[in-house]
Amino acid sequence: MQTIDLDVSPSAAMQAAANVRPTGSVAFERGRQSLDHSVWYNGSLMTFLATAEDTHGQFALIELAGRKGNVPPPHIHHWEDEIFYVLEGELAVSVGDRTMRAVPGTMVFLPRNVQHSFTIESEQARMLVLLTPAGFEGWFREFSVPAPAMTLPTVTEVAYGDVQRMLEVAPHYGLEFVLPERQ
Repeated sequence: MQTIDLDVSPSAAMQAAANVRPTGSVAFERGRQSLDHSVWYNGSLMTFLATAEDTHGQFALIELAGRKGNVPPPHIHHWEDEIFYVLEGELAVSVGDRTMRAVPGTMVFLPRNVQHSFTIESEQARMLVLLTPAGFEGWFREFSVPAPAMTLPTVTEVAYGDVQRMLEVAPHYGLEFVLPERQ
């Protein structure tokens, strides 16, 4: 397996979010079906339940709904830990050299600096994604479009130019894609 070396210094956005201090009440509410906080990202519907701005950089919480076959490429987060909590459907989650089956009620911890990916094995799945600290939700915003409805997007291939841009921007989010070795 070939890896790409990246600069893993925290991004300015993550630093700014971490330095935000509450000036008043820090309580907020946001629920499922919040169209104004939802995007279509890589074949999934994502709703931002909490972001760096909401939590003063401490964590981000995202509800993700996707369909069978959704497989992000193997990757490593260098700045944050990630937790999946499966609400509906079934996933196969690879973390390091382990593969785990995740069904409703399963929580999977994906520590930073460890390669991981997942495959949705049921027709659809829904899960909560917790990022600590916050900041990586900016990646999802950068490579998504506002959801016009609380539905899954149509199935489309990611354009080559978008993939190239993702590879270029990944270091700004502490993200490393693990590319297959060339034969």
